[in-house]
Amino acid sequence: MAKLKMTCPHCGKPFAFSTRYRGRRISCPVCKQLVPVPPHSKKKLLISILAVVLLMIAAIAWLVWPMGVRWPDRRPIGVLFPASNFHASAKNPRGWFSDPNLDVTGPGGQERFRKALMDYADASIAVLKRAGAQGVIVWNLEGEEYPHKISYIGDPRFVKALAPEMAPEAVEFFKRFRDAGLRVGVTIRPQQLVFDHGVPRQTAVLDMKQLLLDKIDYARTNWGATLFYIDSTCGIFRPDEAWQLRLLAEERPDVLLIPEHHYLPYQAFSAPYVSLRKGADGSPAFARKLFPHSCEVLDVADASPDQVTVAWHDGDILLFRAWYWNPDCDLVLRFKSLQK
Repeated sequence: MAKLKMTCPHCGKPFAFSTRYRGRRISCPVCKQLVPVPPHSKKKLLISILAVVLLMIAAIAWLVWPMGVRWPDRRPIGVLFPASNFHASAKNPRGWFSDPNLDVTGPGGQERFRKALMDYADASIAVLKRAGAQGVIVWNLEGEEYPHKISYIGDPRFVKALAPEMAPEAVEFFKRFRDAGLRVGVTIRPQQLVFDHGVPRQTAVLDMKQLLLDKIDYARTNWGATLFYIDSTCGIFRPDEAWQLRLLAEERPDVLLIPEHHYLPYQAFSAPYVSLRKGADGSPAFARKLFPHSCEVLDVADASPDQVTVAWHDGDILLFRAWYWNPDCDLVLRFKSLQK
């Protein structure tokens, strides 16, 4: 316990006392007279509280500035899932194009994979152009050799190691979309993939900003990617995540960040993901007033027109399945005339 010193008003002798006696009367150890001990200074306490409040306000103000994501293009974005673990086989271990009969391992496997991949790209481009999309995000470029929740690797740097048939074709694959006037992107995760005795797992990292920067810069440099869905974010359950993503957005203002899990501050620097098929609503009126230039990315897969109508607000971006023409595309066309 901390000690303070004072002088006895009766005998004039100095003595020390514990801070726990502030505001009480104690006996002088020399003359034994009762001496009133000065209470805590309310002024100092109020100044300390005010300083903490001001620091919190300053931190929140920095976190939410500028007001709204800097992404003027609000046209729809398509998504592609070129692989599925549910359709993997010995010949097609990463489940490419949901075709267990596709042989990507035997003689001529690379050529068969390339043809299937480029046909997939051409068909998707036709859908994206017809729907008036601004670009496309590839969810599982690394394939899906592992089941959920490892299925989405979220690390483009692992393509060569995990999907050797995709590695030599990825440049041409993305170039076809860019040559068609479309932006491209991939899924990334704020966790690091590691293998324990050959078993994969996603592990949390302290410096997620740097990890995501490394993944983003790899995809930007190699494939020209600017659209990034951030899978498996923690949202409110990891307090420093919003702070780190805010710094990331500041360092890479030319990319669009789409975090999966989020809360209010994320709308200041990203376009949060909303899955309408899960019954989620769009952004509340308060958020739109606080961040007038913000937007959300609304996944319309398996959603009804009424769900889209309720959730959609002017400026939101619609996300739709784009490897074939489906009801998602019809919904996008229905709202296309309302996009600015």
